[in-house]
Amino acid sequence: MLLTGTLGLSGFDTPALTALQRRTGVSHVASNSCPDDWHRVWQTAQMVGVGKAPQCGRKRMPELTDQTFFHLCCNPVRDAFVDAWQRGIATVPVLLGPVSFLAACDRTDGTDPVLLLLKLLPVYIEILHELATAGCFWVQITEPVTTAGPMSKERQTAMELAWRSMAEVASGHALSLVFVGGGGGFWRNLPHVMSLPMNGLHIDMVRGGAELPSVLSNLNPRCDLLLGVVDGLNRIPTDVYSALRWIDKIRSECPRRRVIITPSTTMRFTNKDGRQLPPEVHNTLSDLAKVQRACVAATFVH
Repeated sequence: MLLTGTLGLSGFDTPALTALQRRTGVSHVASNSCPDDWHRVWQTAQMVGVGKAPQCGRKRMPELTDQTFFHLCCNPVRDAFVDAWQRGIATVPVLLGPVSFLAACDRTDGTDPVLLLLKLLPVYIEILHELATAGCFWVQITEPVTTAGPMSKERQTAMELAWRSMAEVASGHALSLVFVGGGGGFWRNLPHVMSLPMNGLHIDMVRGGAELPSVLSNLNPRCDLLLGVVDGLNRIPTDVYSALRWIDKIRSECPRRRVIITPSTTMRFTNKDGRQLPPEVHNTLSDLAKVQRACVAATFVH
């Protein structure tokens, strides 16, 4: 059966949204959503013990120094998973990747914050361990730095070190790591991304679909493919026919590869009244179900 999943929804990490996703048949429900990328960075900063988001003023980023000490201060990723689990829903927690977190931070001396990776990695390993202990099987790790332009050799090396370290821990706990970019294509970073040890790779088919042939030719056949065919920004109508052709191509070339239909990126909608989910959320979830039903009707899924 063809599976469906979500990548999170900005500003709506609520029990109502989690329940809605389950009711609409979403098999991989994301948890631990944040209002935007800035809040995601600061949530991570608080989690690893380097400060809280400023309450007012300009949206500055966390500042790091050579003396910065990382430690697990709290674990909202695990807490969101446990909260949903207690309501009978298994979710896929969303975690900002260590390299992308460091790349988003500032350093007072002007050097690359990614140089602090060795200090940060033990905290991420502890986070993954706590998720596995809580009963989690899938974790979505978002690395927007991979879709923000060509990465330097130093950042590529840091990314490889981070993912090999996390994969080693995850394999010992039967924990699957899913790699998600920041929206759009990976472009020059694609070969490096596909070389990383992961259990699933998300492709933005709305804005980076040209990369699919290369992915099918080079991605580890045991790696799940998350196909982002529904526009997470709700700006471009879902082309069900194109989605069917892509899925048919994957099934014919890689019949044993598991495909999960998802939005192209984190769903980003404005919470206008703080209570009601906007209609765009229902539209996106409806389109996921529509693609799934069309695939079943076309007998592309065996």
